[in-house]
Amino acid sequence: MKMPFPRISVTRIVAVTTILAATVAVGWYTYPSNPHTSQPSVKQTPDASVHFPVGSRPAAPLLSGQLLDATAFRLGDWAGSVVVVNFWASWCAPCNDEAPELQAFVKATSGLNVHMLGVNIHDERSPAKAFVAHYNLTYPNLFDPDGKTLPSFPAISMALPNTVVLDRDGRVAAAFRRKVTALDLESAVQTLLSEPSP
Repeated sequence: MKMPFPRISVTRIVAVTTILAATVAVGWYTYPSNPHTSQPSVKQTPDASVHFPVGSRPAAPLLSGQLLDATAFRLGDWAGSVVVVNFWASWCAPCNDEAPELQAFVKATSGLNVHMLGVNIHDERSPAKAFVAHYNLTYPNLFDPDGKTLPSFPAISMALPNTVVLDRDGRVAAAFRRKVTALDLESAVQTLLSEPSP
């Protein structure tokens, strides 16, 4: 006697499809977009942050270009300082959420050997400048409408926002592939400032 073929409800199909889609999305976001992330010395934590031990830190690219106000900028001018580089766009909702945190970090580290650089990517100059004005951001922001700078940094994804912390030797010490807080950055920077001078 043949058994009837089991019926699967539409609700169950939708639920399974939703779970599979969410799994694929998470996998895409956390999948390393740069070969540096595959190094065994890299510590990747569940909150999408990556920390490099002192002896395994890759060199950061020497950024240069125009700021949003059209003045020239060279990352090399900050040699010997701890530098935080944040990638953002005016249309990015998490970037809007974290902007006040970034400015709070800048205020908290005022007077220390620390610099903050924003890199505006895949955006237009006018809305980007409006974003800076709206959040009263006092740190310089590089204008990169083609997004060429993002893939040049190790350990970050193509999603926004992304934040990279450079040690005083210009090497990548930490990368946050998510929205950051002022406390996240203060903790990372204090660790680097406590290291012996290069």
